[in-house]
Amino acid sequence: VFLWDEFHHDLYTVECTLCPVNDSSSAHVVKTTFGMRSVGRDAHHIMVNGHRVHLRGTVENAVFPKTGHAPVEDAPWERIMGIVKSYGMNHMRFHSWCPPDAAFRAADKAGVYLEIEMPMWGKDALPDERRYDFFRREIRAILKEYGNHPSFLLYCNGNEIQGNFDFIEELTSTAEKLDSRHLYSGSTARTRIPSDQYYISQDTPKGAAKVYEGRPGTDWDVNMASDVDVPVISHESGQRCMYPDFDEIPKFDGPVRARNLELWRNMLKDNGMLGQAKDFFRASGALTVLEYKAVMEALLRSSLSAGFQLLSLNDFTGQGYAPVGILDPFWDSKGLVSPEQWRSFCAPSVVLLRYEKSTCFNDEVFSARVEVYNYSDRPFRKADVKWTVSDEDGTILAHGNAGKIEIPLTRLNVSAARELTLTVNAGKTLTNSWKIWVYPRAAMPSSDDNVLYTKDLDSTAQARLSAGGKVVWMPDPSKTKGRKSVFHNHFWNPIMFAWPPMTMGCLMHDDMGMFADFPTSYHTDWQWWDILEYAKVMELQDFPSGIVPFIQVIDSFDSNRKLGIGFEASVCGGKLLVLAMDAEKDIDKRPAARQLLRSIDKYVRGDGFAPRAVVDIEELQSLYE
Repeated sequence: VFLWDEFHHDLYTVECTLCPVNDSSSAHVVKTTFGMRSVGRDAHHIMVNGHRVHLRGTVENAVFPKTGHAPVEDAPWERIMGIVKSYGMNHMRFHSWCPPDAAFRAADKAGVYLEIEMPMWGKDALPDERRYDFFRREIRAILKEYGNHPSFLLYCNGNEIQGNFDFIEELTSTAEKLDSRHLYSGSTARTRIPSDQYYISQDTPKGAAKVYEGRPGTDWDVNMASDVDVPVISHESGQRCMYPDFDEIPKFDGPVRARNLELWRNMLKDNGMLGQAKDFFRASGALTVLEYKAVMEALLRSSLSAGFQLLSLNDFTGQGYAPVGILDPFWDSKGLVSPEQWRSFCAPSVVLLRYEKSTCFNDEVFSARVEVYNYSDRPFRKADVKWTVSDEDGTILAHGNAGKIEIPLTRLNVSAARELTLTVNAGKTLTNSWKIWVYPRAAMPSSDDNVLYTKDLDSTAQARLSAGGKVVWMPDPSKTKGRKSVFHNHFWNPIMFAWPPMTMGCLMHDDMGMFADFPTSYHTDWQWWDILEYAKVMELQDFPSGIVPFIQVIDSFDSNRKLGIGFEASVCGGKLLVLAMDAEKDIDKRPAARQLLRSIDKYVRGDGFAPRAVVDIEELQSLYE
């Protein structure tokens, strides 16, 4: 007998014929397809056929805008399951619903582990005997109708349930007795019950099991929170929102129309920034991909984790619209990351790296440790680890072949700010890479006869401007109007969760002169952490239209106002550069912030500093609290 799992998709068909004696014309024939596999658990992991698996999953939210209903034919589901596998994933959770048989058949063929739920969400467990009876019937019907499918690995009653957990225990314990071919759990992300065989949650009594966003270093995991009495699956991880792509509007040609996208596009046009729509999408999307890489690698580093369920691989059109996916609502790529790139950090085998920080001074030692995540169907007998450090041109500056990496950065002869790529190969097939930024130690810029640095736009600063001079104004973020700056983009979507930051990363105008000595792309990356976490987002919508912030913060798509952390302007005949960043707190530990100031200093002292947009003093003073 060949056993079924994510790597081996062997299926069998059984045929049963009931034939009356001497009357074959009245025979009744029934066929069913099934797979041979077992499911169990140990202290921390789901076990399939006696082997540990680690679930790399996405949440299926019943988003089908072309039809308005879930497909019942095999082909659409085979496409979806194929896409899931192409992105290195092996699992799909059906959020508070049970799909049609076609989804199970497609998962059987593709080797995707399914977690099935009833239509139970929130307060559905409040006392109501008629409702309880429906769920009692429904759980039996699901097990009877779909229980033969080997892909049907896990069952959970529903999502974030509230109410009578004695009833939830009744449902779960009854199902375990009825059908032992699956593992069972009472509810995602809520009260534990005695019959739980696994647990999907953001938190456990030992801490946070979810990962919603990354950090500017990789030496961390969620092992402590995962070390409880049943396998723990991280609930709805990710969920970092990006700006919508308005080019998707024509694709909504079925019963669901993109009226919301049309509204937001018109709002952006009214605010004078429609020409930046594609840039907002690309820059915020790049940050979302960056966050997903950090989120999943943290969970892969967590050896006690049973897996994760992203929310989600594709966009969700409900709850106000949540464009959190690398795929659009039609399961098409947004062009942000290819399946091959995604599989470098989400696959059955992944090479990982633990290091403390992404930004360093050039006289420090960069230390890291290589790990190999392997839940493939073959062991690594000996991981042949090789690593290289290369610069922007691809020139290799350092290399080695050990699992522990120690690089004295002085040996790299980095005299100017550099963006470096650390690439690690394990064996013949595994490759992953990370960016690190190395900066020289340099004195902080200071005022002289050429440039005045100030925290206050006071009479001295105004006099310098009126004399045609140059001023760099860095207002105290705590005394500046606007929003708190954070590195991360918004959670899920700003309509359902109208809490800070209500922003979606930054569009960096990397071709502008102030970035000449500060390596950056057009989007937020980890070197921006110690800048954005110490800054203030200024409201610039009512400023002259010619003002284009060189650090332009992307507003939520239901607001679409012009926001920025830095901009330049002509004021009173002089030249002003504004940067709403704290340049004092912990500045000796913030190499990127120091380098940005050094790059700005070089820029404002040169002839290229010639702002054209005119702003008056009163407008600037409106930025004060």
